[in-house]
Amino acid sequence: MRRKAMFTVGRKKKGVASAMRRRPFQHMVLRRLRELKKIVPDARDADVDLLLRRTADYICILELKVTVLRRLSAIYGV
Repeated sequence: MRRKAMFTVGRKKKGVASAMRRRPFQHMVLRRLRELKKIVPDARDADVDLLLRRTADYICILELKVTVLRRLSAIYGV
């Protein structure tokens, strides 16, 4: 079962006051998600759940690469 996207652009809310309060936060989150899609490989067309999952995987991969490079540096004394 697929969930609906939590944040959508252009969607009208019922209360004007509540829409005005949420809009800056919503735009901030959308902007950060767009930036994250640019950084994480294979995440350009992913929804929020998949984007966050791929981001977590990418962080693990980067940490592993750093560990390997540190150990190689310690072995070869660079």
